[in-house]
Amino acid sequence: MPNSKVRETPERFLVIMTTAIGDTLMGTPALRALRESFSESEIHVLVNARRKELLRGNPHVNRIIGYRNNSLYRRLLSLKLKNQFYDHVLIFHANEDVLGLFDALQYGDCFSRQNLEDETKRIYRLRNLPPHSIQRRMALVERVGGKSSEDYQYTFFLPEEASRWAGDFLALQGVRSGDLLIGFQLGANDPFKCWPVESFEAVAQYLHNRYRIKIYLNASPSEKPLIQRFLKIFGGKNVLFHLGKKVGHSAALIRACSLFISPDTGPMHMAIGLQVPLIALFCPTDCRDTGPLGYEKAIVIQKTPTCDPCRTRGCQNNDCMRQITVEEVCAAADRILLPSLQKSEGLAG
Repeated sequence: MPNSKVRETPERFLVIMTTAIGDTLMGTPALRALRESFSESEIHVLVNARRKELLRGNPHVNRIIGYRNNSLYRRLLSLKLKNQFYDHVLIFHANEDVLGLFDALQYGDCFSRQNLEDETKRIYRLRNLPPHSIQRRMALVERVGGKSSEDYQYTFFLPEEASRWAGDFLALQGVRSGDLLIGFQLGANDPFKCWPVESFEAVAQYLHNRYRIKIYLNASPSEKPLIQRFLKIFGGKNVLFHLGKKVGHSAALIRACSLFISPDTGPMHMAIGLQVPLIALFCPTDCRDTGPLGYEKAIVIQKTPTCDPCRTRGCQNNDCMRQITVEEVCAAADRILLPSLQKSEGLAG
């Protein structure tokens, strides 16, 4: 059994968030609240090894521990952690595979905002939680005695190397200072979240004709077919893309955008963390759960799911997302771009 000793003043926390990019970034406001509540405590974060870059430079974290979902890695990690004692373990977001670590962990108690619970191991699930995922993570901090907070801004720092790389890449692509670069996120982990490529292309045509923009297509290597479809319709002129393997490189290119248009997926959260103006496209996922919270630079377009009940990951098409019209997205883009364009023209005059 795990050690059940809990110190009156917590000396060490283990925060677990081992899933996607968005889930990791949505945990950063709660990490800040935890640090502000327990300034002298150590905060260790167990994070998906591919997401460690999202937390580098985070002043609220003492130690970043990489995690991979395989049995050998868990055994090695268990050996690495067996001499550590954590007063509290907080599961911000994880899958059931992380429970394989708990027999080796020494900890006082563990609280989860998901369906992960096992009272024999003192893993307790919180109930009656607030609606938004960020607020639910905050509730875990409050459960262990932390202060409540309504500061929902993400903590996300780009390494200098990534910024330099992006500057060189953009220069090679012919992007100059003063060019209006608009970012499109064509893909998502789940097909039902994607807005049609043809709709993105129609928006690109409108924005190019009105603002003479250049387009950045953000994509992972697996999303290359989406880029090929876009280029086949729109052509390659004034379009650049990067099949990002490094999170920092993709993030640095998103930061260079004057506007980013994205469905509910990790890069949408990266844009929020980088303070980039955003049009967020939602259906069937709910912006009240994972959408921008307290972020004034975002316009959210939300539609109601066409199926009841929603099939979520059992759905392999994006009929829901097709309810979002090109005209709606173009109007939202005008609301964001026109004021800054008019301001720059006024200064030029």
